[in-house]
Amino acid sequence: MCNIAVLFVDIEGCTRQCEDLPPRVMNDVIETYFSRYLDAVRAFDGEVTEVLGDGLLAIFEGPNLRASVEAAVDAIDRIRTVTALLNRRRSRRHDPIALHIGLNAGRALTGVIRLSSRRGERWFYAASGPVTNIAARLCGLANGGQALTTKAVADLVSGRCDFRQLGPQHLKNVARPVEVVECDPKFTPYVDTRRRSVQES
Repeated sequence: MCNIAVLFVDIEGCTRQCEDLPPRVMNDVIETYFSRYLDAVRAFDGEVTEVLGDGLLAIFEGPNLRASVEAAVDAIDRIRTVTALLNRRRSRRHDPIALHIGLNAGRALTGVIRLSSRRGERWFYAASGPVTNIAARLCGLANGGQALTTKAVADLVSGRCDFRQLGPQHLKNVARPVEVVECDPKFTPYVDTRRRSVQES
C-alpha cells in the first residue's frame, strides 16, 4: 500500500462527437489531445496508466501525499490550458473539447496486474481500491468542464486552488455520502512555445 493521487479525465459529450465526426477524425482528436495530456501528467512526475475510450487515468505516487496532490492539481491546470490552446487551433475541424475531471487521493494498492489466458499474458500497472473508485465517480459526476475532488483532498492543497463546496453527494456504489468540492487551480497560464505540428495547425 502507498499514498497516491488519482486523476480521471474524460471528454464531455464524446458520444455526440463520435456521431458527428468520421471515425478517423475522432481518433485523431483523441490521439492529439491525449498525447498532450500525457505530456502534462509526466511534466509533474505522474504517469498515465490507462486509456479507456474517451477517458484516461493518471497516477501520482510519492512518499508525501500532499506533494502528490499538488502535482495532480498542477497537471489539471496544464491539461485545461493545453485543451484551450488545441481548441483554438482546431476550431475549424470540430467543436471545442470540454473535459470532466475527478481527483482523489489516499492509500491504495499499486503494482503490476498479470492477466493470463491460453493465448498468453498481459501485464498492467494499476492502482486498486476505494481511492481510484471515488476518483472515477467524481469524474462521472462532473459536468460543464468541472474538476471535482473531495473536501479531504481539497484541505491538503487549500492555498493552491479556488474551491466551491458542493456538499455531500451520493456516489454510485459508495456506501456513505462524499463531501464534494469543485477545484479551480490558481496558476500563471501555461504558454506553449513548441512549434505547431502539421496535425495541430
